[in-house]
Amino acid sequence: MGFVNLEALKSAYNTEPMVGNVERLIDFDMFHCLRAGSPETARRLGEKYPCFPKEYLKWLEICDGGLLFDTSMMCTEEHDDELDLDFDTYDELNSEDALSDYDLPEGYVVFALLSFGAPVCFSVDKEDEKVYLWDPEEGEFTDIWDNFTYWLTEEIDSAVSMIADGDLDPLEVKLESGGDD
Repeated sequence: MGFVNLEALKSAYNTEPMVGNVERLIDFDMFHCLRAGSPETARRLGEKYPCFPKEYLKWLEICDGGLLFDTSMMCTEEHDDELDLDFDTYDELNSEDALSDYDLPEGYVVFALLSFGAPVCFSVDKEDEKVYLWDPEEGEFTDIWDNFTYWLTEEIDSAVSMIADGDLDPLEVKLESGGDD
């Protein structure tokens, strides 16, 4: 699959805050390793996980997960041959064993995992587009965003602060490739 096509991502969005999010992904390209997605990826995942909001499915048409700064976004495949890198998958993080390890209540699908091990989910049972952060240590949801865009915006805000503070280094895979998408 390879790296996400940032120009395709840019042309897919024409409203804020996604325009600004994509611009910052471009500006800080050396600090994330997002994978290329496809309409087929979005279609298959939408069938497998009907709870995925339309907004997230649109994202999947261009981006099939990867490393969003220090957050792992689930991928459809555990290994990207083109990048020669391994990634966390939906099947792996949504298996009965994994969900049990997190003590996550039934009815949630994990789509991302924060660096400190907290799963980020969509609800299977709710008709909303909310994003839920589960704290395995506390055994409760500690943050809820109205939608994927708001969650993504906060993730990028956090990463930009970490980069400014010198707490996040460029990724070796991007340095080796020159960051070309």
